[in-house]
Amino acid sequence: MEILVISDTHGNTGVILPLLEQYQNRVSAVLHTGDHDLDLLQLKDRTTLHLETVAGNTDDGVRSPREKIVKLGGKNIFMTHGSNQNVNSNNKQLIHHALERKADICLFGHTHVSTIFEEHGIFFMNPGSLNEPRDYNPPSYGLLTINEETGAVSGEIIFI
Repeated sequence: MEILVISDTHGNTGVILPLLEQYQNRVSAVLHTGDHDLDLLQLKDRTTLHLETVAGNTDDGVRSPREKIVKLGGKNIFMTHGSNQNVNSNNKQLIHHALERKADICLFGHTHVSTIFEEHGIFFMNPGSLNEPRDYNPPSYGLLTINEETGAVSGEIIFI
């Protein structure tokens, strides 16, 4: 199972639509880790893909929860924006929250810097920002792969 992971689109739905078209027949779901949660939800009539989103720190009038657990491919996926876990400083709180929630996978954003790492058996991914990257790289998104036969989790960051 493949899952498209996006974050920090900040009101620019135009950067999401080409990805929905590109991955429509390849991925099972699209997960957005906030800033702006409504960006993905506004496009729900343009895709049959499973869509999930959480609110970020700039999402006024919060429509989505700040965090959630999504079950996909037999895995517990903890979604959060990351601002409430102070990910700009370090990942300690994020790791603690993921452990508390018995997550297999943790997806987050907020820093606008893409990263993938594993800690305590949990796979962590920040796809970076599709709209405003801060790491001197082009805009980016993530592609998460769950092997439903073996349970293996992997991912990659794709720069556009």
